[in-house]
Amino acid sequence: MTFTPVTPADLEPGTTRFVQHEGAAYLLVRDAEGALHALDGLCSHALLPLEGARVRRGHVLCPHHGARFEIATGAAKGPPAYCGVRTWPVRERDGMIELDSHA
Repeated sequence: MTFTPVTPADLEPGTTRFVQHEGAAYLLVRDAEGALHALDGLCSHALLPLEGARVRRGHVLCPHHGARFEIATGAAKGPPAYCGVRTWPVRERDGMIELDSHA
């Protein structure tokens, strides 16, 4: 695995952060328990950025049309999205969030 620092690790539980790295978009999520996750940053429904997505009961909600994705797996859990989004290996190290965008 090749982890690359993408943003400071000051992401509060229950929040998201949209980042772009090496020409791709990612959504970093810290769930309510404090675990860190990374998903594709574009909604599978309309390919709009998930920037501003909200965390609710183990899911992220697209700010554009309300599509719902499971945080841990990226699975679509409600229309209008019927396809999930990819998840990526992510970790915290030395105050940074690092992403393996080559996995």
